[in-house]
Amino acid sequence: MQWSGRTIVVAALVACAGCSSAPEPRRYELRGQILSVDPARREVLVDHEDIQGFMPAMTMPYKVNDPALLEGKKPGDLFTATLVVEEINAYLSTLTTTGHAPIANPAAGPAITDTDFLREGDAVPGDTLIDQSGAPRPITSLHGHRVALTFIYTRCPLPDFCPLMSKHFAVLQDEVRKSGELRDVRLVSVTLDPEFDTPAVLAAHAKTLGADPNLWYFVTGARDEVLAFAKRFGVLTEPGESAAVVVHNLRTAVIDAQGRLVSVHSGSTWAPADLVADLKKASASAH
Repeated sequence: MQWSGRTIVVAALVACAGCSSAPEPRRYELRGQILSVDPARREVLVDHEDIQGFMPAMTMPYKVNDPALLEGKKPGDLFTATLVVEEINAYLSTLTTTGHAPIANPAAGPAITDTDFLREGDAVPGDTLIDQSGAPRPITSLHGHRVALTFIYTRCPLPDFCPLMSKHFAVLQDEVRKSGELRDVRLVSVTLDPEFDTPAVLAAHAKTLGADPNLWYFVTGARDEVLAFAKRFGVLTEPGESAAVVVHNLRTAVIDAQGRLVSVHSGSTWAPADLVADLKKASASAH
């Protein structure tokens, strides 16, 4: 089964605002091949086929609630599974081995491997990033501030992808402004289309969103460096059908004031309140 270079879109599920109770979890049948297993994190990296009505084929890590599901599982195993998608969570509730096969093109390795990911508590790398004013803005320059970080691009045509991330960050910006407890927090939106999203383009985009330039930074940089930085957070990208489209999944992170990763939220199933909660639990500056 060929998995390298697969289309990597993650479908966004938006929580129903004002609902009196959480929606019923959605369940999908998943088929594919296991690429790596991490029992300590209750996580399995898989290459899966299209999930009808949810997402196309892709390489993706999934959590399991029951660690026993990972017992005896190994790279190369073919499987069927049940993916449960809740309002702010997703996990495998079943994972059954159906066979075994060599991993396709093993010399090249998967699009992203288990060791590529930053772990909770890891120091976030200080890659060279440039903000909307043209100033250097690596994550290390924000030490002393708690940080919420997400990945977007300004030409994104899907309202429930990048525009939704920016909408959530606009709400988060308002929360930061209102709360003395969050006064040190900074927001960072990293473009996945750095060749188009120059500082000038990002500055215009930030203005349309009402972003406070002292609180919310939009950053770009050299393409290879930006995409390598995004990959550390589990963001995968591919060119779309036109130059104006970047195919990508959604990942949003919280970083503490010492520059360590606190949490990562996949997709768009999180709400601004979830990031506020993570930020409040994160280590703040001692000053």
